[in-house]
Amino acid sequence: MGMIKGALKAGIVVKVVDVVRREAAKPENQRKARELVARVRREAAKPENQRKIKDVLNKVGSRSSRTPKTY
Repeated sequence: MGMIKGALKAGIVVKVVDVVRREAAKPENQRKARELVARVRREAAKPENQRKIKDVLNKVGSRSSRTPKTY
């Protein structure tokens, strides 16, 4: 039963990757992605957002430095 579930999950992942590649190849989606990246960069460059970004990065960094739980 576990082997069937694994194969099913792998098949779903392959299909999702295929759809993402197909959609990413479309020029209109590439344009939208470039616009999104440019907007994020503009917002990140604003002084009022610099502190927010630092806070988020510090939170993420402190999470990764914790010792993992053992089960």
